Amino acid sequence: MLPNVFRRQTPVHKPRFEDVVETELPVLYRTAKRLTMNDSEAEDLVGQTLYLAARAWPTFDGAYPRSWMIKILRNEHLGRRKKADNRPEVALDDVAEPSHDGYWQAIDWGIVGQEVVRALDFLPEDYRMAVALCDVEGLTRQEVADALGVPEGTVNSRLHRGRNLLRARLVALLGDAAPQGAHP
Repeated sequence: MLPNVFRRQTPVHKPRFEDVVETELPVLYRTAKRLTMNDSEAEDLVGQTLYLAARAWPTFDGAYPRSWMIKILRNEHLGRRKKADNRPEVALDDVAEPSHDGYWQAIDWGIVGQEVVRALDFLPEDYRMAVALCDVEGLTRQEVADALGVPEGTVNSRLHRGRNLLRARLVALLGDAAPQGAHP
């Protein structure tokens, strides 16, 4: 039996599985799409994640359901990649730069947003997941660490490197129209 010091002091209210799915489904789909880069594969990955989460729900303690479900999704994705390993990695340096034939002079922020999404998709997976979960989905660094199964310091490193790569890509694509600030 564990001493009281190791037990959660306040019990966590465990929400209904259906309520968690309804809340987290958009986040799971966006995360799966970032991982797979394919709508059909993302839908399949989310479906399998929900199946696995439903089976494991009785043993889940109710704390941080978003991180828990993202961790299931990530583990399922990694298992599939080990089996198939069909997604080629693309280095940022190997991506062709777009033409700048006056197009960017008439740019609007909707187009910039699309370019940010495209630039994010070109990041290596570790960096893409850290940036997407933290900056796009709004998870805390600790929640991202829990979801990815890595220490918080690793998340900090991946965020720093991923944001720098993203910034460099956006500056190359958008020039002066690229978002400025602490991070993209």
